Amino acid sequence: MNEESHLVYLRRMIEEQYVENPAGFGELLCFEIHTGGLTFIRLADKWGISLPTLGELIWDHCKRLEKLPVVSHEE
Repeated sequence: MNEESHLVYLRRMIEEQYVENPAGFGELLCFEIHTGGLTFIRLADKWGISLPTLGELIWDHCKRLEKLPVVSHEE
């Protein structure tokens, strides 16, 4: 059984509540901060989560943007 992590669950729940804008989590995050002008505190309040949880969601989002490792066997 493949159970989703709590952070994945929170991301999905946030995405599903934007029924008028079916964008991914990253797009929603950027929209609320850059276009909507929300601070992290106000965004956490809007999403009904704690500020540390918002920080974890942002950290998780940024980690997902990293390039995957590529091992070079050249000397």
